[in-house]
Amino acid sequence: MIPRTDFPIDTETGRIVEIVAFGARVRLETGGDSAETARRLHELRACHERFLASRVVPKSGLCVDLGAGDGWFAVPFAAAFPDWQTIAFEADPDAFARLQANVERHGLDNVTCINAALHPDLKPVPGAARAPGTTDLPKALQEALARPVTAAFTPVLALAPRIVPATGTAPQGETVYRPALPVDILARLAPDLLKLDAPYCEEAIARALRDVPVGFVTGRLYTHVPSTLFHPGTDAGAREFYLPCGDYALRRDYEDNFATRQQRLDVVVAMYNAGEYICECVDSVLADGNADIRVIVVDDGSTDGCGDLVAKRYADNERVRLVHKANGGCASARNFGRQCSDASHIAFIDADDRVDPGLFTALLETARYTGAFVAQAEFAFLTLDEDTGEEVLTPSYEATSYPHPGDTCVGPHDFTWIPGAAIAVGQPTIWRRVHRRDFLDRKDIWFPEHVRAFDDQIFQLLVAQYCGSLAHLKGHAYHYRQHPAQDIKQGDERHFYSFNMFRNLLLRALDENWPDIAPLMRSLLNTLGWSHGGLRDDLKMPFLEGAAKFLAVVSKTFDHSFAPRDLDATGIEGLSFLVARHLAAMKDEPANYGFLRLESWRWQPEFIRMMQAVRS
Repeated sequence: MIPRTDFPIDTETGRIVEIVAFGARVRLETGGDSAETARRLHELRACHERFLASRVVPKSGLCVDLGAGDGWFAVPFAAAFPDWQTIAFEADPDAFARLQANVERHGLDNVTCINAALHPDLKPVPGAARAPGTTDLPKALQEALARPVTAAFTPVLALAPRIVPATGTAPQGETVYRPALPVDILARLAPDLLKLDAPYCEEAIARALRDVPVGFVTGRLYTHVPSTLFHPGTDAGAREFYLPCGDYALRRDYEDNFATRQQRLDVVVAMYNAGEYICECVDSVLADGNADIRVIVVDDGSTDGCGDLVAKRYADNERVRLVHKANGGCASARNFGRQCSDASHIAFIDADDRVDPGLFTALLETARYTGAFVAQAEFAFLTLDEDTGEEVLTPSYEATSYPHPGDTCVGPHDFTWIPGAAIAVGQPTIWRRVHRRDFLDRKDIWFPEHVRAFDDQIFQLLVAQYCGSLAHLKGHAYHYRQHPAQDIKQGDERHFYSFNMFRNLLLRALDENWPDIAPLMRSLLNTLGWSHGGLRDDLKMPFLEGAAKFLAVVSKTFDHSFAPRDLDATGIEGLSFLVARHLAAMKDEPANYGFLRLESWRWQPEFIRMMQAVRS
C-alpha cells in the first residue's frame, strides 16, 4: 500500500481539514460543520490518540470503527498502522460518501467501509465468527456485512447527524430510515480494537462484547452504561478501555494495578464472635446482585460458632469466601483479608453493621468512572429503641456538612468532591469507603496490627493525607450499629493507643516532610477530647498526664504552639496548664526531631493496665 500524496479539493461537497494523528499526516474532506469538526478533533486528541499512545498496540489486528463519520479515526489510524485491517461503519449517506472519498484519496486498501449502523432490535444473523489472531473474515461473515437492512432510527437533535435506534432515549427528531446490521455482528467480528461512537446504543454493544476478547476500546459514551458491562467476562482476556462520558470517563488505566488483579470490589468483613449480626451484614452487601462485588469474611479466631454459620449459609455462593486465622484483632483480620484478595478495589466493614442495598455498587461505579482513589457514602447510626424494640436510623453529623449542588453525577449516582482534610478531622469512618488497591499499596497504607482497638483512625488519617480529594456520594448510607459491646463504649485502657498511633503518624510526617500538618494536629486534639470524655473515672488522671506530656513533645518537635483556647476546647480540665508546665521545663531544649522517638509509660495501654492493677 502506497498512500497517495495528491489531495484534490472539491469545494462543492465540503472542505479539507489537515491533521496529524497517530504519527500520520492526513487531509480529510468534511461536512463543513465547524462545531462537528471541533468535537471530532477534540475526541481524536484528548481520547483516542492519548489512549493508544499510552498502550502497547500490536503490530497487526482488526479494528472496527463504529460511527466513523468522515473518517476522523479510521483514516489516520489505517495510515499509521498499515498492517491492521479497519472496518469503518457509517450509516449517514452524506458522511459515508465523504468517508469513502477520504479512504480512496489516501489509497488505503486496508480500510473497508460499510454503509450501516448497528441496531439492537434486529435479529441475529447466523454464521461463523472471525478466528482470533487473524484478519481474514469467513465468507459467511463477509456476506452478512454486505446485506444490511433498512431500520428505523431517530436523529439525536443535539448531536446531528449522529443517529440512534427508534427505541433510544435521547432528545429525538423525526424517525429516519438507515441501513443497519444486528449488534451481534460485532461479536462475530471480534475486533482487537473498537472505536465507539454509537449514541444510546452503547449498552447493547457492551452486552454483545461482554465475553468477546476485545483488547482495546476507545470512544465516547452518550449515556451512562453500567461499568460491569465493559469489563470482560472471565474467559475474554484482558481489556483496556477509556470512554469519556460527560465530565468523567469509564476507564481501565490504573498504572500500578497488578495485571493479575481482577476488575471488581472485594468487601473484607473482620468477624469475631459476631454470630448475631454476620448474616445480616453479608446479605446487605450481596443484596443488589452485582457480580463484580464479592465478600471475604475473615474469621478472627471466633469461639461462638459464627464461622460455621457463615460456612453453612454461603456454601453455594461463589460471591462469599470464608477464611480463618488465629485471633489477632481487627487490624490483623483486615490486613489478612486484603492479602487474600485479588481485586482492583477493596472495602472494609464491621461484622455487626450493614449497608443500604446498592451502596457498594454506587461506590464502585463512581470509582471506576472518576478514577478516584477513594469513594465514600454517607453513614447513619443504627440503634434499637428499647421501648418499641424497633431499629432506628439516625443520619450522621455529616448530613449538612458538605456543599452539594447536585450537578455532579455518574449515571444515577449523585456525588461531590471533598478534600482529604475534611475527613482528617472527622470521626473515623473507613467502613463506608471503597479504595483503589494500587493507591493503598503505593502509599503503604495498612492497619497497625499491634493496636487492638481504634486501628481505623491511623488508616483514615493516612488516606486523608494522600488521597487529595475523594468522591462523597449522597443517597446511600452505611448503617453503623450502636450497642453496648462496641469497643468505643468500654472506656478502658485501649484509649491510650491513641498516643501510639499519632506518634507513628507524626514520625511519618517528619520522614516524608508533609507540607501541612494542621489537620493532623486538629485531629489529635479532637481524639484526645473524645477519648478522655469516654474513659472510666480512674483512668482520667493518667490520661491527662499522658496527653499533656505528648502535646508538649509534639509542640517541641514541630515547633508548633497549641493555643490555650484549643486545648481548653478538648474539655480536658487542666490540660492547658500541664502542657505549659512541660514546655516551661523544656524551654532550654532546641526543637529536636528525636523528642518524638522517646517513650513514656503513660502512652502504653499495657503499662496503664499494669499500674492500675498495682494501685487497686
